[in-house]
Order: sequence, then structure tokens, then C-alpha cells
Amino acid sequence: MKRYIFLFFSLFVAMSASSQSKYKDVYENIKHQSDNEAYQSLQQFSLSKNNSHCASLYKMGIILERRVAGYDPFLQETAAERAVYDMELFFGLAKFNFNEKVARQDGHFFDDVVRAPDSKPGKAPTFLEISEDIENHLNKATIYKNYFVANKDNLYKAVGKYNECISIFNDICQRNSKLKDLYFLVDEQLEKQLDVLQNNFDSTLFYLKKLQKSLAEYPMLNYKFNYRLNPIVVYRMHGLTQADFLAKEIQLWDFASWIKTFNEVRESEVGYLYKNVEELDNQHKIYMQQLENKIDSGVPANYKVSLYLLNKIQKYDNTSMANQLLTYQQSQINYAQQLVSYKIDTAFMSMGANYPLNDYFDNAIAKRNDTDSLLKVFEKNINPEGIKKYSCVFEKHYNGEKGLRDYVNQQRQQNDRLFDKTVSDYSATVLNMGRRKTANRNSIVYNGDTLFAQFVSPNAIWTTGYFVHNKEFTDKKELVVSGTYVTKRRERFGFVASIDTAHNIQWLKVLKNGDGDRTCLLASPINGEVAAVVTATAKNGAIRNFMVLFDGSGNVKQNVEVRVAALPKKLIVNDINDSYIVAFCGKSNQPFAVENGDLRIVGLDSKFKTLWNKSLNFNGYFVNILKNNDIYYVFGAFSKIKSLDNEDVNLNGSFGMFQYSFDANGNWLDGEHYEFKSSVYPLWVSKIDNTKTEAVMLIGNEPKSATPNTQSAYMQFSFSGDELYGTIK
Repeated sequence: MKRYIFLFFSLFVAMSASSQSKYKDVYENIKHQSDNEAYQSLQQFSLSKNNSHCASLYKMGIILERRVAGYDPFLQETAAERAVYDMELFFGLAKFNFNEKVARQDGHFFDDVVRAPDSKPGKAPTFLEISEDIENHLNKATIYKNYFVANKDNLYKAVGKYNECISIFNDICQRNSKLKDLYFLVDEQLEKQLDVLQNNFDSTLFYLKKLQKSLAEYPMLNYKFNYRLNPIVVYRMHGLTQADFLAKEIQLWDFASWIKTFNEVRESEVGYLYKNVEELDNQHKIYMQQLENKIDSGVPANYKVSLYLLNKIQKYDNTSMANQLLTYQQSQINYAQQLVSYKIDTAFMSMGANYPLNDYFDNAIAKRNDTDSLLKVFEKNINPEGIKKYSCVFEKHYNGEKGLRDYVNQQRQQNDRLFDKTVSDYSATVLNMGRRKTANRNSIVYNGDTLFAQFVSPNAIWTTGYFVHNKEFTDKKELVVSGTYVTKRRERFGFVASIDTAHNIQWLKVLKNGDGDRTCLLASPINGEVAAVVTATAKNGAIRNFMVLFDGSGNVKQNVEVRVAALPKKLIVNDINDSYIVAFCGKSNQPFAVENGDLRIVGLDSKFKTLWNKSLNFNGYFVNILKNNDIYYVFGAFSKIKSLDNEDVNLNGSFGMFQYSFDANGNWLDGEHYEFKSSVYPLWVSKIDNTKTEAVMLIGNEPKSATPNTQSAYMQFSFSGDELYGTIK
């Protein structure tokens, strides 16, 4: 400002002695010069002592006005600001020194004055025309200066507000690595940040629109301040780069739309998840109370959590605690439903095969195992962030991490309680199966005799008819049953029958092999045919066994005696090479009767020719044979047994369990013995499923008692002999 005051004072003094003759020379010269050259010439002339001239000041203002119009107001801010102030100064000095005398003497030097349309060509501008023109130029300077300051201010504010948006969004991204997590982790801090982000973005657009309006009123170069809003699609990649506000089209990240979408997802999808997870958690408690009280009428059959809901949860979090909780609760309800589904007399042939009722026990064990596994997964993944995501459940219902861990322990106890009571009831049923002497209400009449749809051991037959001892399903879900046929003359023969899914007998064959009492304890489908073991027991106790093969119509194709003098306990068919493995043990048909002798395992080819014959000397009883990875495992109870090293294992009157393994060629591989603090009597052993190398065994405490002790248990173990879980020690 001091520079302008000094310049003004110098020019004012110099103007008092203006010289028309000397300015005429300068005027003639600048006609042929560029604006910059003319400006320098005029500047030198005006600053020379006693040589300043009103017209020269006016001309300098005109040159500066053109120069200002060419400056970039944002990239050449300093130069433009200086030029506009100099322009205003020179026009002001010209106005100050202008009068009618100057107009008469020097009017022809003001050739840049805008003339009236009716002015005579060649005539100098009038005093009024020059005065109005100088005033117009001063007004233009004021208008430019006002727009220049306002535009600069609006631009700086727009840039500042937008950079603040980027800073806030960057902080959100750094604190939350995943957008999917962010939806669930909204807290007071994030709420405030989103509000500030929205306000700053709104302000950015507000100042840009003010710039657009200003430039429409008073253009500056080619500036329009048009902008494009780009969607933030990729979280932590978009929305973080700055914008070029002087570009022809400003590229802005659309923070407003991102916030709107973010809030919509929270309110709709995340809100949907919160509502449904909380409702299902409450519903689970109600269902489990009903099932624990053995009331299943209000629980949907085959209870399932909506797959749509689980997929929605997984969409936002692959390892969501909510997903794991609901999956566990679904498994627990199905597990409890399986336990409640146990009934002594169920539909036709549905109680299972042999001892115990296989399907029910297998399903109960498998579902218990799945439930325990899912509970462990849930417990393993309990973490503060997962709790915070679904605080509506984990904080509200379970009181945070400590409450959740207490809940897991309570669930373990509940699962144990449900299972142990049911296993005890079930074991009692298994032990009593051979003692029941009431016919099942479901039966089939065949040739005047009744085929009882009730599993009965051979020693518990009470009347004439067909008594089932074994059943197997074919690939078509049809039944192959075998057992004892008692004639009206009290003769006993073995029989095998094929029954379709509508309970119609397709064929039934009575077998009269050997002498004495006959029975067919085992039969199994193989490649569209049926293999069976028929046993004949003479009055002197001698036992003979026959392998019989039926075609699909029930015609006998082969009938070969297998020379093993013991009752058949297990038939395993290999439908790849039509070979067979049969286990024989003892002479008693009483379930779980303790024998003193050999367990014989025989391998047969497709023609029932004996390939190998192995024996195991022991005091106890046979339970089952399972196949796993082409190895066969035989299980049973023992008080004495000969190990594979030919050493005697003697429990001195107590009872334990054994597991021996052999290959398809009958070679013994390994043996394991399980001993406990008190006697235990295995009732059944089953593989958990076809994908696991684990098995479970149902155990009864006193199987020989007329009123068996129902304090039963079960044990889960690997085929390598490792005990994994058990309710007995």
C-alpha cells in the first residue's frame, strides 16, 4: 500500500507540469508497440519529472485491464491481484486529473474511449464521453476485484472441505480394514465421523455451486468448475485420492452416496440379521426346554435355520460368531429331536437291525458328535470383535465374553444330561429286546401264518409264525429279512424274505438245511442277490452252518456248508468281488451271553469256498465288526483273552472291551484292550460316519441281570485305539 501511495504522490506532482508536445511523441510510438512495450514506454514517460500526462495514465489503465483479463485468477493470483490494483490506481489518477481543458486539448489521445453510436468519425471524444468511460473502467476494476476475492475464497473453502472429507474417510479405513465389518462395528465415534463427513461434503458442493454461479455472472478465462461424482465402489481403494479443482471437470468421490448406501445396508440387511439372529436365539431356548421335557410337538421336524439367513450372515463375515451359534443351535435341536424320537414300538421294521436298534443309535451318536464339534468351534471363535458385531445377542442375552463361556459349559452339561439319560433308557431296551413276548401291532400275513414286524431273539419265540432276527436294506430301500419260521407242529426252520417299500412280500423262502432247530440269523443283499447264513442246531447241541445264495427272484443259486460249530454273529459282503466274511461265536442265542471258547472269523470266496479261517481264544462275547480303510475291526467283551503275542490278558473276573484288527486276507494286524475301574459290558459299536476314522460303543453295566442296571454309558475312540471321549472311566 505504501508503494501505491508513493506512486500516486509522484504522479500527482508530475501531472502539474504536463507537456502535450512530449506525450505526442510517446503516443505516436506506442501505436506500433505491443502492450508490454507500450506499458514500459508509458511508465518511463509518466515517471519522468514534469512529463506525466492524464492520457498516458488512462492508456496504462487500459493496458492493465487487458492484462488482467488474460491472467489466470487461481494460478497467477499474485500477478492478477497486483495488476487489478494498479489498473484501479491509474484510472483513479486519470479521473483525478481529468477536466474540460484536458478534454479540449488532449481528447484525441483518448482513442480507447467507447464512443456513442451517433458520434462523428474523426472527432475527438467529448469531456462527457471520456469521463463516463473512465468511470466505467473504475467500476470494472471494482467488480473484478470483488469477484476475484469471492472466487478465491470459495475455491479455497471447497478444497479445504473436500480434503477434510478424504482425511476423515482415510481414518475410517485405517481403523476398519473391512467394509463388511464396519457395518457391524458402528459406535459413537463412527457416527460422529459420518456426520462430519456428510457436512464437509455438502459444504464442498455448496462452494463449488457458488463458484459456478459466480463464473456464470462474471466469466474468468474458461473456468466453469463443473464436477463429476464418482461412486466409492472398492472400500479402502476409492475415496482416498485428492481432486484437481482447476481441471475442466473436477473428479470427486461421492461420499454422500456412500454414506447413504452404508446407512441403508445397516438399516435393512444388518437390521434384518440382528432381528432374526435374536429371534432364533430366543426360539432355541424355548425348543430346547420342550425337548428336554420330551415334548416335541411344538418343534418343527428336521429343524433348519434359514439358509438365506446363514448365507446373509456369511456374506458379511465367513467366521461369524452368529453363524456358528445358529449352526450349533440347529444341530443341538436336531440332536435332541433324535433322542426324543426314541420309542420302543415304532413303525413296521423301523427299530433297526440286530442288537441294538442300529439306526436310532447311529443317528444319535452322529448328531451328538456333530453338536459337540460345533460347540467347540463356537467356543474357539469367541472374540471381542465378534461379540461387538452382534452385541444385540452376545451382550444382551449372554452378558459378553464371560457369559458366553459360561453358556458353552452349560451347553456341554445339557448335552451330556440329555444323552446319558437316553442312553440308559436305550440300553435297557436293547437288553430287554430278547425278553419281550408281545407281538408288534404291525405284521404281515403270509400263507396263513404271521410275519411279525418285531425283532425277537431265537430263544424268545413264543408261538407259530415268522420271527425276524435280522434286517438289511437294499439300494432300492427294500427290505431283506431273515429269521425263524415256527410251524404248527413246532418245527423250526430258517427263512429269508424280500419285502418292498409298501410292505408287500416279493418272495419268501423257508430253509430246511440240517437237522434239529434251524434258524437264519443273518442275511444281506449283494449285487441284486441275497446271501444268508442258515444254522441248524441238533438236539445234542451240535451246530452246522450253511451259506445260501438267492437270486433276485428268491431262487437258490448256491448252498454250501461252512464247517464251523458255532453260531453266526456277523455277515459282511463285498459286492466288488462277491466275497464274504462271517464271524462265529459260541452256542447261545441269549443276547450278550458270555462264552468260553473261540471267536472264529472266516473268509469265503464267491462260491462260498473257505479262503482263510482265524480264531481268537477268549472268555466273553462278540459285539460287532466294522470296516475302515480296507481294515476290519472286531469288537467284543472279555474277562480273559489271548493276545496276538500269545499272552493271556486276565481281568480276574472283571469285564472290559477288546478291539482287534485284520486285513481282507485274514491276517491279524493289531489288538487293543480297554480296562476300566469297574466291569463294563459293550452292547453295540458303530462307526460315526464314513468320513471319520472314529467309532462309538454303547456300554451296559449289568447285561446278564434279569433287571439290568440302566446306568449305561458310551465311549468314542479312534480305530488306532485312542479313547477320545467317554462317560465311563
